[in-house]
Amino acid sequence: MRLSPAYRELLAPERRWLLAAAGGASFVAASDVLLIATALPSAARDLGGLDRYALVVGCYAAALAVGLPISGAIIDRFGAWHSLVFGCVLFAIAGLAAPFAPSMEAIAGLRLLQGFAAGFLLAVPLSVVVQRIPTHLQRPAYALSNSVWALAALAGPVLGAVLTDLLSWRAAFLVPVLLTGVVAYAGYRGLRDPSIQPADPGARIHPLGPLLLGATVATLLLEPRFAVVPAIGFLLSEWRSPEPVFPRTRSGRAIAILCASAGIAFTGADGFVPLGLQVGLGWPILAAAIPLIGTTAAWAIGSFASARLRLGRRGQMLLAGAIVAGGVGVMAIPLLSGFTIAIGIVIAAFGMGIQSPVALLGSAAERPSGEGRATASVPLARSIGGGIGIALAGALVVGSVGQRALTAAEDVRTGVPAITAAVHHANLVLALISLACLPAVLLLRRD
Repeated sequence: MRLSPAYRELLAPERRWLLAAAGGASFVAASDVLLIATALPSAARDLGGLDRYALVVGCYAAALAVGLPISGAIIDRFGAWHSLVFGCVLFAIAGLAAPFAPSMEAIAGLRLLQGFAAGFLLAVPLSVVVQRIPTHLQRPAYALSNSVWALAALAGPVLGAVLTDLLSWRAAFLVPVLLTGVVAYAGYRGLRDPSIQPADPGARIHPLGPLLLGATVATLLLEPRFAVVPAIGFLLSEWRSPEPVFPRTRSGRAIAILCASAGIAFTGADGFVPLGLQVGLGWPILAAAIPLIGTTAAWAIGSFASARLRLGRRGQMLLAGAIVAGGVGVMAIPLLSGFTIAIGIVIAAFGMGIQSPVALLGSAAERPSGEGRATASVPLARSIGGGIGIALAGALVVGSVGQRALTAAEDVRTGVPAITAAVHHANLVLALISLACLPAVLLLRRD
């Protein structure tokens, strides 16, 4: 298969280590998320903590919300290499400790550290594209970055299922750790270029806003009644801070709203696919991994399709949001023994792929000379939305099934249909929230 001229220019020899470092950072973070998602139901049953399932998944999202904006400021001030090496080291330390975790609470704590580290990794490819790739190659670069993410996520569910089935869920935590050394070496070769100056050497790092965002998600998971306190604190911080977390323009805020609502629907639904299929319907772990594999392919296809669409920014964001909400809505249909869950999450992933390039490019345009912070705001908004979606879906599942039934399900190796029914109901709520946020496209700049 012949590459197009744009991709041949993009993959020129002088950019290969650079792209390897950026793609490797995506590979580690993406493969880890779905690999652990596949193994987590087995870990919850083994350690006796199905009721803490949402906490473990949500802790990662909460910490990611802190790591992404901080790493964006570090990249603008010092360069991407510093973000990459810190992310690799912290990620590896927490990953090495995870197989020895004695409880789901311990896993949640270690996932908190890995989520923070993943924020430093995920900010690297976004900033590399904006700061180091010529403007005319940025769309294919984003599509390539998303396809690398998709290939990584394709491997994640398979490895997670095979390792958990043949060895133990504990072995699944070690695979991403092994990759961090390779990624750090690629970064050493490709990112430490003294001729490249940081985008904004005077960029200030303001951790208060990110910390309040992470605290909001964490409180939603632990004690939702008190989440309004850090949420209000974040809004006040965002209003007064000279370095807001999200671009302080109407269009920048609209992108954040649309990405967050898509994150609520997609990540909230995606996080409970293994629980609904493995624990709820008794699907074998390898079969339950197939929909997660499908999401990666759909996301990649959506990203490449985005580069070919002739729609403006508003039209493309509207189309993407409608597809995400529609896919999660399909997941709410209690038919076909769980196949609606499998089909719907793939549809939603296609919408997420369409949204990614246009959201990243639009956000970067809202904060010139601060591209690291601007591009980090897109996955940050999704992560915040994802944390909210996971907390909401978890509360709905626990409230519907009941603590006693979840505890009893830890000792049952056949399906528990009540869990799947609760997942269907949660997906309906998530889809409606995403749909209700679509009018925010009217706030986007016309192009």
